[in-house]
Amino acid sequence: MLAKIATSGLANLILLAGIPFLLYWGWHRWRHRRSLAEVARRAGLRLGPPRYLAYAVLAALLNIAALLAWSPPISSFTSHDSPQRVFEGLGLSGTSVLMALIYGVVTTGFCEEFLFRGLLAGSLARRLPTWLANGLQAFLFLLPHLLVLRVRPELWPLLPVVFVAALFLGWLRIRSGSIMGPWLFHAAINVATCLYVALGSSA
Repeated sequence: MLAKIATSGLANLILLAGIPFLLYWGWHRWRHRRSLAEVARRAGLRLGPPRYLAYAVLAALLNIAALLAWSPPISSFTSHDSPQRVFEGLGLSGTSVLMALIYGVVTTGFCEEFLFRGLLAGSLARRLPTWLANGLQAFLFLLPHLLVLRVRPELWPLLPVVFVAALFLGWLRIRSGSIMGPWLFHAAINVATCLYVALGSSA
């Protein structure tokens, strides 16, 4: 299972981050003669003001607390096509923590934030009013999440939560010029969810 998670993480790095960044850098290199460092900054690969990292940490802690208080049934995360299914029954171990970190920090956290907030939201914010750029990137982030309705239609109440979270992450990205805050938030939520499934299903 660890190998499967690691392979998925590597594939996402290539498909959602590596290839898009090479195309983005190639365009800016050819069209504007920008350096690799400048293109990386435009893509949000910088630290940004510390206060936005603090906002991300606070929001992540509040969301994790809400998850624990809500205590949704483990079955919500263990359907046959759920990415958290591989954590079912693992309990809290070195392997499950490492798997959760790879999945939350790399596979989803970095890759999705780099693509949707780093490249997409950043590019839109340089061309459109902030409110419109943020709303558009949040809508585009929501679209692939609509696929959950095909297999788990009862999870539709989560879709507005995904949209609002995307608005918050887009705001963080645009205001800070960095994906670090959004990446931290996204990673923390996904790691916590994976470990919630690993612990809850092992009892």
